[in-house]
Amino acid sequence: MPRSGFLLVALLSLPVFAAEPEALRTDNLYSQLVAEHTAVVPGEPMRIGLRLQHDPEWHTYWLNPGDSGLPTRIELQLPPGFEAGPIEWPVPERLPAGPLVNFGYSDTIVLPLQLEVPADLEASTITIRARADWLVCKIECIPGEGEYLLTLPVAANAQADPRWAADFALAERRQPAIAAAPASIDFTEETVEIRLPAGLGADLGADWTFFPATGQVVSNSVEPLWLDIDGAAALVLPKSDYFVAAPANFEFLLVRGDAGLVFSAAPAAAAGSRAADGAAPGLALALGLALLGGLVLNLMPCVFPVLFLKAAGAIEAGGDRAVLRRHGLLYTAGVVSSFLVVAGVLLALRASGQALGWGFQLQAPAFVAGLVLLFFVLAMNFAGLFEFGGRLAGLGQGLTQGRGDRAAFFTGVLACLVASPCTAPFMGVALGAALAMPAPVALAIFAALGLGLALPILALGWAPGLARLLPRPGPWMETFRRLLAFPLLLTVAWLLWVYGEQTSVLAMSWLLAALVGVAFGLWLLGRHGHWRVLGYAALALFISLPLLRTPELAVPAERAEDSFHERWTPARLAELRGAGRPVLVNMTAAWCITCLANERVALSSGAFRAALEARGVHYLKGDWTRRDSDITAYLESYGRSGVPLYVLYPGDGRDPVVLPQLLTVEIIRQALDEI
Repeated sequence: MPRSGFLLVALLSLPVFAAEPEALRTDNLYSQLVAEHTAVVPGEPMRIGLRLQHDPEWHTYWLNPGDSGLPTRIELQLPPGFEAGPIEWPVPERLPAGPLVNFGYSDTIVLPLQLEVPADLEASTITIRARADWLVCKIECIPGEGEYLLTLPVAANAQADPRWAADFALAERRQPAIAAAPASIDFTEETVEIRLPAGLGADLGADWTFFPATGQVVSNSVEPLWLDIDGAAALVLPKSDYFVAAPANFEFLLVRGDAGLVFSAAPAAAAGSRAADGAAPGLALALGLALLGGLVLNLMPCVFPVLFLKAAGAIEAGGDRAVLRRHGLLYTAGVVSSFLVVAGVLLALRASGQALGWGFQLQAPAFVAGLVLLFFVLAMNFAGLFEFGGRLAGLGQGLTQGRGDRAAFFTGVLACLVASPCTAPFMGVALGAALAMPAPVALAIFAALGLGLALPILALGWAPGLARLLPRPGPWMETFRRLLAFPLLLTVAWLLWVYGEQTSVLAMSWLLAALVGVAFGLWLLGRHGHWRVLGYAALALFISLPLLRTPELAVPAERAEDSFHERWTPARLAELRGAGRPVLVNMTAAWCITCLANERVALSSGAFRAALEARGVHYLKGDWTRRDSDITAYLESYGRSGVPLYVLYPGDGRDPVVLPQLLTVEIIRQALDEI
């Protein structure tokens, strides 16, 4: 055979490699998307991975980052028929940072994912696109992101790619095995006790390191105390500073070298156990806080318009206790059922993986526009521009005003809608606990919140002394009704501002134009004959205008900021905390009335600014007006589901302090004096 023939055979016998993906260089990190094998085989699973090569002394984070940091995230765009599993996290390292302890990776590591390949794959090559983001830290922290493209040939068989074989082998060695039996977990006032399955000796703790995969349950910085209880190993750890409620399932790793065991632990269900004993007081406290928080909501400015509406109906009842009782019950039913609907939607969306909290509906510009239109129509009716009549009565007087039963129920529905932007004292902790509990318990807590909001109106029919305080009906009622239009119009003005903050000045102008058109349509409805037909047409046209048109959304990062505060980001907070600097975090939203009141009363004063500057405190502000998963995660880390949230970090690694939800300059000054 000629020499050229031998060379051709030799070349054909060599393994075929995919083109080497180019490593992306970002701050202190090389990253690239790589595959374990040289080709894709139809019907056989394959592994790809994000290869992270850290600069010396730099690291990224595990599934549970620990006391600070963010886990690395990978999003894939796969060819048709392919399916991807979750990141198969290798066992992490403990990364002390002063008094804090984080969990993550240094040096070089591959974060693997398994792909299911369709058996009927007929392409000659496939292309996988990926996007990843991470937080890389030393002392300071820098957020990073990258986009990747991986092209692989399709073949009948494939060999391990020698370029990445060592990396995938290391990731495989560091994959924790699943323990054969579950552990159990008990909670006391200050500690968490984990009992390992029978058959694991008490000497297991000598060489093994503990990693909590479920965050905010146990302290990360304290090594567990190992005990021998009836021949089985048990671990005792302090509770996390951010502990809110016992999780339905707690996962943790025990690691020795590269080997790890992953355990799942559920609270003991046996009657009389400490977990069972501790659950009832926790639930009772959450229900009590929710009831009290709902009661305090009646003092919030956002609920005033609905209280005015219900007051008109109560006065028209003329002290008739039977009517007041029936309407109080219907109003309560409207409030509680609406809270349950909102809570059900919220829990369902969270279960699907979306990062949402209380007030999530106000983060949707279309919902805010709908509220603007609703309150504007009610204000025009109260001002006397038109009277509901005919078929429209069922949607107007029959819903939100007058003595009708439907009016009582739908006024309760309105109360829930306008209360959603508010977070009253006691309410934040209760809702944060609710979102960490099973769905039936969470719904019970939301129902208690609604009951607290409805309680003053409900009490009118059952407390004779309160009913006697109501004034007698008379001609003055018409004047009072006209006056009710003005708080409703103030609510419209506030919601218009919120809509403009979420979108743009142009979008807000379209909504204002729609309100003018709605007013014209309502005026036509007050006429007779064909004018009413034109009125209905005008209403349909102008109401659909802002709701169907996709508004231009504002970009929070581009909003003007004063030189006094910085925009909150997880990376900036981690950087300041890592440097030992004192920090005040303010989580707010344009639709949060409580937040705006605190801004006016305490957070925009010269005394507040002087107090921060005198102590060298950095002021970070997070804006949750539009949906932001990072802010949602931060709120949840403090057991909260909504804004406002004010957290003061004294610096030097000391524990953060959560400030009250209603602020004064004196409250802030006293907190600052203690750092």
